[in-house]
Amino acid sequence: MKPIPLTLLIILASALWLSGCFGSREVSQEEAPAPLRSPHPTFTPTPPQPPTPTPLPTTVAAEAAVIVATPAADAPAESSTSPTQTALAVISDDLINIRRGPGLEYPPIKLGMRGDEFTIIGRSADDLWWQICCVEELPAWVSKTYVEADGPVDAIPVADPDAAAQAGVILAPTATPASVAQNQAAPPTEAAPPAEAAPPAEAAPPAEAPAPAFPFALAAQESFPENNDLVRIFLYVYQGESALPGYTLRVMKDGAELPVSGVSADAAGLTWPTASPRQRFQNMKVEFSGVNPGGTWEIQLVDGGGAPVGPVATFTLTATDTNRELYVRYEKQ
Repeated sequence: MKPIPLTLLIILASALWLSGCFGSREVSQEEAPAPLRSPHPTFTPTPPQPPTPTPLPTTVAAEAAVIVATPAADAPAESSTSPTQTALAVISDDLINIRRGPGLEYPPIKLGMRGDEFTIIGRSADDLWWQICCVEELPAWVSKTYVEADGPVDAIPVADPDAAAQAGVILAPTATPASVAQNQAAPPTEAAPPAEAAPPAEAAPPAEAPAPAFPFALAAQESFPENNDLVRIFLYVYQGESALPGYTLRVMKDGAELPVSGVSADAAGLTWPTASPRQRFQNMKVEFSGVNPGGTWEIQLVDGGGAPVGPVATFTLTATDTNRELYVRYEKQ
């Protein structure tokens, strides 16, 4: 067999290639076209969720609960009112009597000086006197005539003059409530053996005789500095507004009686020539020069016949004591 020429083979091959490229091919309806890329799922946004609270430790949670449960009322509330203004009594003249009660029938207890200030705590029923605080730690009274009032005086109440002496009284402690007494009861103790019969009690000694009732009361006893080498004693004996004449003093030093000359006058003078807090009324003076002040001084009011008519005022001084001016005031009851 004669071989096929190469040229013929090339022509046949080219014919076959051209028929494959331009020929038609039927596509089956059942065969679906292949997708170009794989589909992705549709994205649906998820709404943000609140963060889950981290549980607190038990102790911290308990403290937080206490803080939340504390009412706001525990905080100090601001005061809706302003503090009450104090009414003052300012003495407007010199040597003004400050008395124990609202009237001339009450004894003077101190001399007020111009410019002295006191707190007004009451008024008299006739609206002529101020009750002030305080003289010798007790309420006192001064006439409105010699006082300039400063402050809200319209609201000052009427005061009871007889209750002034009660201001310095210390009340006895109240009894312990029964419930507290039960809680504080002592633990039970063992029963004690029966006690032996007690000997018959001796008769109580007779009670001491009551102190004699004097017609004069010791209204005050005070001491003040004295620069001179002596012991000076001032007496003021009075009733109401009047100085009483004809009385004198019995002076004892360490149990020994010292000589006293002079009697009280019927007019009152002053213990100090110029206005000062130590100035007092007096109607008799006695001095002991060259006497050692150290010791116990007993001073008592006596009448013209030497009979005691008032209680004893006792002063205890040292040898170098500078408070050697002694003052006693006796008021007739």
